[in-house]
Amino acid sequence: MGCDIHLFAEGYTADVRNNALRNRGPGNRRWKNIEHWYRDDVWADLRIQGDGGFSRRDLIDGHRDYGLFYLLAGVRGEEEESSWPPIAKPRGLPEQMDELVFRYETDEMEIGSIDCHDLSWLTLRELKESGYGGRLPLKGWVRGDEYEKMLEFDAAGKPYQLAFCDEKSKETPEAGLVYREWLGYLNLNLTMLISRLEALKEEWRIKSDDEVRIVFWFDN
Repeated sequence: MGCDIHLFAEGYTADVRNNALRNRGPGNRRWKNIEHWYRDDVWADLRIQGDGGFSRRDLIDGHRDYGLFYLLAGVRGEEEESSWPPIAKPRGLPEQMDELVFRYETDEMEIGSIDCHDLSWLTLRELKESGYGGRLPLKGWVRGDEYEKMLEFDAAGKPYQLAFCDEKSKETPEAGLVYREWLGYLNLNLTMLISRLEALKEEWRIKSDDEVRIVFWFDN
């Protein structure tokens, strides 16, 4: 059975794009969804059908990156078979969160359209301090031609995620794979996620990495 992720970005902020709200001062700040633009005519306290009336930004490419799921919350992976532990085990939903995100999650659970599990959240600071967004010393079994392609991308200054069988994995490497050690990217979706959160932080004029976070859960 496949597993998908539902992932949202939140910032602890006022609506800096609205002069009336901005002039009310810091007391107006709250956890607000920042990758969905709120409509000008209707506040988001009504049931939203799909993305109607909103423009959604993709935080990651695709919905089934099991390597990303493991790094975020230990989902679809075994820690004893990986050299890289999850950033954090699932924490549940935050005590305070955006109304749009909360209603999306509760509505979906109530109508039984998805099997929610491993609900959690992570701040931008935690994502960055994990070190998983940059290049890391990696070890494992790889395809020789893919390894050479990675070296070409690296020489050109382009990021490349090389698929590999971790040296701690209990699985027997496939025939034809070769053992290599290299500096590379563990998961480019995570690298991209951090970059996109940084851009949202700047756009919303948020100063602290602790005031930008992702809220997410999985479904089968």
